[in-house]
Amino acid sequence: MINRHVRGAVTWVDLEAPTSEELSAVMTEFGIDNRIEEEIASPTPYPLTLATPDYHYLILHFPAAEATEGTKNQEVDFIVGRDFVITARYEVIDSILALHKLFEAEELVSTPTATHADVLLEQVMTRLYGAIHDEIERAGRALDRIEHDIFSGKERQTVRTISQAGRALLRFETALARHEEPLDEFLAGLSSGDFFSKRFTVRAARIRAAHDHATALVASYRAVTRELRITNDSLLSSSQNEVMKTLTLIAVAAMPMTLVASVFGMNVTHIPFANEPAGFWLIIGIMVIAALVLYIFFRIKRWF
Repeated sequence: MINRHVRGAVTWVDLEAPTSEELSAVMTEFGIDNRIEEEIASPTPYPLTLATPDYHYLILHFPAAEATEGTKNQEVDFIVGRDFVITARYEVIDSILALHKLFEAEELVSTPTATHADVLLEQVMTRLYGAIHDEIERAGRALDRIEHDIFSGKERQTVRTISQAGRALLRFETALARHEEPLDEFLAGLSSGDFFSKRFTVRAARIRAAHDHATALVASYRAVTRELRITNDSLLSSSQNEVMKTLTLIAVAAMPMTLVASVFGMNVTHIPFANEPAGFWLIIGIMVIAALVLYIFFRIKRWF
């Protein structure tokens, strides 16, 4: 599908899962090299940048949370000329869709204000990085819930949740790290004197700042995730130690009773209380007294 918006002398063409005919028509219209057409025709696994005298080409993968567990990378291809911006993608991306709706609303109300290709590029890229920022913030709110669960006695249930959150944030961090070199090269090329000139420098800085802000945010939440994992592991270990301590104390408390039962259960003559009518209850009393003595000792030592 081809989406097109014209702002004065500048055209934005957004290709969403284009057919080969649609792609070829747009590439021919703007004089784009066949090599780039081939790159756009199928997904590319890694970022890429390419510069020509007439336009600059960039491939980036923007992480996004999936409805199911985990994240996915959404590829966006950018071709930027002096009077046009072409974006190509293989699926719906909400931030780009929202920008389309904004432009369509402006077109319905009045004649769109003329703009420049560098302004348009900044709008698209900052919205994409803004969407990543929002996704990371949602992950941060999930960490708040995890922290609440940890200190509400749900340590075992949160082990899996912490792992899922950490894995999702790692994928965000990895995807953003892969933007570093190609994004810098792309922005530097557009800022050169024979393309957008120095007037693009400020816009390039804002695009880079949007990327850096998202990167710093995901790094901070990754640190929080590590701390939550350490805390959860400590609480789990403490809980397991308490269980083992309780079982050990019960076993020790049972030892005197076991010993008394063993002694009075020996098959020999002249066992004390053997002929006493209340012998059974006397032996039970000895067992209970021995257990109580150990219990009092444990309480004094604060072991129980």
